[in-house]
Amino acid sequence: MDDQKNLITFLLLSMMIFLIWGMFGSNKADQIREQAEIDQRFEQEQQAQENRSVEPVELKPREEVINAGQRITIDTPSLEGSFLVQGSRFDNISLKKYKKTLDKDSGNVVLLTPEGAEQAAYIYDNWVKEEGGTGANTAWSLVSGDVLSENSNIIMRHTGDGFSVERTISVDDRYLITLRDVVTNTSSGEINLVRKGMARQHGIPKGDGDARDISFILHQGAIAIVDNEQVQLPYKKFEDRREVTHVGEGGWAGLTDKYWLSAAIAPQEKNITAKFKYRNVNDSEIYESGYATEAFTLTPGASINSTGHIFAGAKDRKTLRKYERNVENDDGKVVFKGIAQMERAIDWGRLRLLTRPFNAAISWFHSLVGNYGVAIILLTTLIKLVLFPMFNKQYASQAKMKKVAPKQKKLQERYKDDRVKLQQEVMKLYRSEGVNPMAGCLPIIPTIFIFFALYKTVFINVELRHAPFFGWIQDLSARDPLSMLNGFGILPWSSMSDVPVANFFAIGPLAILYGITMAMTFSMSSAQAPTSGEGAANEMMQMQMKIFKWMPWIFMFVLAPFAAGLLIYWVWNNILSVAQQYYITRKYDVETGFDRFIARLRGKGKVEAD
Repeated sequence: MDDQKNLITFLLLSMMIFLIWGMFGSNKADQIREQAEIDQRFEQEQQAQENRSVEPVELKPREEVINAGQRITIDTPSLEGSFLVQGSRFDNISLKKYKKTLDKDSGNVVLLTPEGAEQAAYIYDNWVKEEGGTGANTAWSLVSGDVLSENSNIIMRHTGDGFSVERTISVDDRYLITLRDVVTNTSSGEINLVRKGMARQHGIPKGDGDARDISFILHQGAIAIVDNEQVQLPYKKFEDRREVTHVGEGGWAGLTDKYWLSAAIAPQEKNITAKFKYRNVNDSEIYESGYATEAFTLTPGASINSTGHIFAGAKDRKTLRKYERNVENDDGKVVFKGIAQMERAIDWGRLRLLTRPFNAAISWFHSLVGNYGVAIILLTTLIKLVLFPMFNKQYASQAKMKKVAPKQKKLQERYKDDRVKLQQEVMKLYRSEGVNPMAGCLPIIPTIFIFFALYKTVFINVELRHAPFFGWIQDLSARDPLSMLNGFGILPWSSMSDVPVANFFAIGPLAILYGITMAMTFSMSSAQAPTSGEGAANEMMQMQMKIFKWMPWIFMFVLAPFAAGLLIYWVWNNILSVAQQYYITRKYDVETGFDRFIARLRGKGKVEAD
């Protein structure tokens, strides 16, 4: 059985399952869940109404909001913007190394935006009494510094009710802001203090690149690490769950989407309560993901040191892994405590045992060749080499099946009225010729896992965002920019149409190459199809072969919207499969559909199969 046929069958069955589940299963599950939680949701709605105002607050332009309040400039090789002194609130950060679009003048990606502007998103970290609030508007005063950079720190002070905090803020060359606090009890009695950090988002953020909400592919929403375990809550489930807490050793909590992460990082190895919370304030949906430490008890005059962090940046694997490691000075003293499980911010999915090494391999190949498209080709070749022995058995089995096809046909004609005898004789023929029909099915198992793992790798890898290949392909994470709708780049408009139906025909050169190469892999085994004979079995097989002949061209349209990087993998994988299968098939002196096609081009007419 050809691997392409098995893969197509699997994909078709998978799509049917998802469709059936979407039409019947999910609706039934939703009804059961809603019925079970109806009373609880009614109470939650009543409580939410208390937070609603009669009229929504009018939003202001982003720049106007930024100009209000005392701010400290942030300027590093990776970040630019500012933070608000009040609330120690980091709410104006752009990423210098990432543009919004391929246009060089499109501006940098804006990650954090101050409250009062559209799509507000910010992170804060403050101290409160044990029974205090969130600390979001804690009053701080500037002690020294005016620009936060790699070489200049900021010192601030907060004087609270019976305690004070002196905070030293520093930043590295990437995305980590460090908050080193000295907390002192200035009262005449014991005091219990809690450190709280929060990432807050007003409204669901607009997506970057492929912004489709496909929850079974990508997690977007709240994420936290507690007791070295990952916990998460998608944006679309916030409103139903309202509030979710997890207690354990910290840890960090934040909000994540496809490429970016905003997180408040707790003092490590301290017990925390991570909380995901949904609120509706002034008719605006607010999504929160934060932490609160266990209460620190301070006696009069006592001081403690506490270090937390703010992360605001790209989910780059190398950078995240760097933050997981302790850093020691020359004396062996730990000057930076590694942050637990930062790499888990990347949504590796259920196939993380494959997606993580695939991601690492692409990065390594890129370091050698300097092109991520070529890196994908090299990774595809490596995977093919690893699976070479398994596919050799598959193709050898297919070749033997073709070689015994004439003998099998004679048996079918001889025993057409005795199905039991026919099966016995066919199995006897297989044993005598060394044919194993099941050998062709084995490679489909790793092929399926590799297919989905590589799709996930290309889909989530921030390194592929706006990464060029050659020629017209300037973004491996996006679909092919050329299509029939824009005359493959000749016509001066987008490759996509405003009419959804028309986009079905928005196929580009990569999709066409996929259809051609997939059809070639099919031609390697087309000789197996019966061309004559009677009986339902023969008719069914002939019909099946006709259907499969159309599959490459159907999937050419279906897969056209996928990322260019993934299509490069499929095309190159098909080319390698054709070469390997052709070699093995000719080794057994069996003619292929490709041979017959070449013969017709040379004017030799149709060549009969052996």
